[in-house]
Amino acid sequence: MNRKKIYASFDGSQSIKNISTLCIELLEEQKKTWPELKDAHEYLKHIKVRDIQCNGYSVKIQHNLKRAKSSTASCDIAQINSRQCFLCIENLPKAQRGILYRDEYLILCNPAPVFPNHLTISNLKHIPQGIAKNINILIQLSQDLGPDWLILYNGPKCGASAPDHLHFQAIPRGHTPVEKDLQDKDKFVLSAQSEGVSIYKSKDIGREIIIFEGVDKDAIAGVFKSFLEALRSVVKTEDEPMINILCFVEGGKWYILVFPRAKHRPEAFFRDDDEKITVSPAVIEMAGVIITPFERDFLRLDASKVEAIYREVSLDGNKLKCTLKYLPV
Repeated sequence: MNRKKIYASFDGSQSIKNISTLCIELLEEQKKTWPELKDAHEYLKHIKVRDIQCNGYSVKIQHNLKRAKSSTASCDIAQINSRQCFLCIENLPKAQRGILYRDEYLILCNPAPVFPNHLTISNLKHIPQGIAKNINILIQLSQDLGPDWLILYNGPKCGASAPDHLHFQAIPRGHTPVEKDLQDKDKFVLSAQSEGVSIYKSKDIGREIIIFEGVDKDAIAGVFKSFLEALRSVVKTEDEPMINILCFVEGGKWYILVFPRAKHRPEAFFRDDDEKITVSPAVIEMAGVIITPFERDFLRLDASKVEAIYREVSLDGNKLKCTLKYLPV
């Protein structure tokens, strides 16, 4: 490993500085030594954001031109395999440094942030994106970073910027509308209980969301894996089912929000006429912040268009009900 790329290390030891504090320090240091990152965060101060009230829920629309590369990224496997992986340590920008996390990951400042303090947590090895074998590290990340952060995961076929390289993201709490939705108990219904884990299903908020809530991280990881296997059977795929994930810790409990997907991008994304809408839903969009790299989409998106996008890319609710029936009681 190139030690020049390591700003600090965290292995979970009590003697080491709090990882959340280290991440904030890394960002401030990188702003001083990496002009592109400083400019990206300055840009964030001036982006346009507006709220849209949909049927039973609200979303934020963010016009962020710097996310154009991510929003329009090719899903073609041959093209992905032919380019240099931008998450491999040898391909990082010269000025970029990170925090070595538990000897397996590098915590990096996202060079095209959606929010202040937007992080990418990249595996040191070039291994494919996948959650079944890595749900425990996602849960551990939420514990280590603490209750002020959300940990994010995009499936390889529904929003991952590098589907060929395992990575997560982290953002500060308080920026996503779904967090406010969680406070409304009428929007989530207890649908099952398994191994001491409570499982809730969303109600009337435009897209399907499953929430796993529990105090035992091993139990919640186990139930999640059972759900993933059941979902794989219901949607009839040998690959990882299309999902986005948001995870956080609060009040001694873990919360894992799963957004099961029917497709990656809406049909409007692929149009070549005036009806084209360049919105590519990943976990941030499913959490209620819809990124529009182009101003025309920022200006013309309305409640009906947002509702249609969510309906199109979210998995059918009946398939989720079938999935939940497979979970052990």
